Amino acid sequence: MPVLYAIDPAGRLVHLVTVGEASFHEWRDALLRVFADPAYRPGFNFISDRRRCEVPSRVFAEQVAALARKHEGELGRCRWAVVTAGLGADDAARAIKCRAGLSDVEAGYFFDLEDARRWLLCGDLTFGEWVLKPSEDSLPADSRASRNFR
Repeated sequence: MPVLYAIDPAGRLVHLVTVGEASFHEWRDALLRVFADPAYRPGFNFISDRRRCEVPSRVFAEQVAALARKHEGELGRCRWAVVTAGLGADDAARAIKCRAGLSDVEAGYFFDLEDARRWLLCGDLTFGEWVLKPSEDSLPADSRASRNFR
């Protein structure tokens, strides 16, 4: 199964891990299992670890946005951190956030899992718009200085 999850009730945190090429249906089914899990409560924060998978397609992004709108009540007021290994997921992540139109879900985009956790649990990282502005050191070595972040 390429989409796995773990829930930390004490930390109010859901950790989703996508490995390889997961279809939207696999991703949706994992999220629905989270919502049905007795350990989950609306308002838990999410880390979506996408470092070991392909960049999602535009269709996938549209489907995720529709799913998020449909299940806004189950999400509650929360933060959702997307952790990726490369820059290609930036557009997909931004499209999901913009198209979903969720006022109670604050999203962040990260290259480092610990930065994402710190933002979720402590809120101590500064970011503009909804996308974290990574430091040069947190970028993958082959992409440093190759992107102008907004």
